[in-house]
Amino acid sequence: MVGSPLDLQDLNQWAGFVVGTLLALVVQGEGEAFFVLMFQVYSQREKITYDLNPAHHMDPRALPALIVAGWAWSRKRMVKPPYFPGAWLPCTLVPLAGAIAVVLLCGILGSFYMFLPGQVLRSAVEASTVIAVANLLVPVPPLALGRALFCPFQDATGRERYLDNFGAIVVTGVALVEYWMKWPLFQPLILPVSDFLVRWILQG
Repeated sequence: MVGSPLDLQDLNQWAGFVVGTLLALVVQGEGEAFFVLMFQVYSQREKITYDLNPAHHMDPRALPALIVAGWAWSRKRMVKPPYFPGAWLPCTLVPLAGAIAVVLLCGILGSFYMFLPGQVLRSAVEASTVIAVANLLVPVPPLALGRALFCPFQDATGRERYLDNFGAIVVTGVALVEYWMKWPLFQPLILPVSDFLVRWILQG
């Protein structure tokens, strides 16, 4: 697996990276929305309408970290509905549900790869896997684990925006330092897990 998207070698790798990234961000955002909706009483549950427009899920703040390290997060934030339980655990699981949905996406892409092996699909699996692992392991918002720990829902005071903005600066700074200074910070945590998952998904 290539550590940085800037090290990709050909057009097929870049095409797979773009496809995998956009799919992962859409699935992450819609996975959170689906998880929240499942707590509503079934008889009152609204029809699920998925927002599949990547522009609504791509956070511009994630672009520097995405380009140099492959990390990104969905810009979609959920407002806590009245029917959602107030306990800490279900609230924490909201952002994590989106990241777990991306892991499932990786498995689906891997299934397509079994029948249509090619560099585009392989790169899509790698890109989406890195996004899933980064969101599950890095405890800094706006990545999923950071949001789960500090600001699982969008609130009226805008507290989550301050935390997200500060965290985005931290994540971007770490990604730039790792790439240009070659300092091992988050990459030694993310890449080995991503490599293992990619091998498991693609080779079984």
